[in-house]
Amino acid sequence: MQLRHLLAVTTLLLCAGLMPVGSARAATVLYDSAGFIRGSQSFVDSFNITTPGTLTISLSDVPWLDTIAGLNFFLTSASGVFGPSMSGGGTESIQVGPGTMYAHWVGNANGSYGVGVFALKMTFQPGVPTAVPLPGALVLLLSGLGLLFASRWRRAAAFAVALAWAWYVPADGARDSAASA
Repeated sequence: MQLRHLLAVTTLLLCAGLMPVGSARAATVLYDSAGFIRGSQSFVDSFNITTPGTLTISLSDVPWLDTIAGLNFFLTSASGVFGPSMSGGGTESIQVGPGTMYAHWVGNANGSYGVGVFALKMTFQPGVPTAVPLPGALVLLLSGLGLLFASRWRRAAAFAVALAWAWYVPADGARDSAASA
């Protein structure tokens, strides 16, 4: 009986060892927010990029209260303006290198309320995908099952020992009194 369990566990571990381990690749969200523009305003946000990749910017005017006239976006670095500027919103993808970048967006909410709403989202996808290792799920599953079977085997063995002891030693102790006589 033990040989059968050992063979099953060995087979499962061998299969787990032969399975390929994948990795996840994900973009990093640098900025994702909605905000208000009151009158004529400009905003700046800085962020640091460590590897070359693609920066995707989505800027839009949210139709609530007043519309925003002249909604513009541009990206700068220490060396000056970087990439094309966006006028009126939309989505743009820019190839960037490592360094500190500054995102600028401006607008003018001129209407009866003098307040407009914008939505801005910036995501960065590394050029060479950064591998995020995933745990070997099958290995974790098999180790958990192995622990489960081991605990069940110990409980069954403990039950068998308790049953044998109960059979061997009667509750009234008659066997002990007969042996001492």
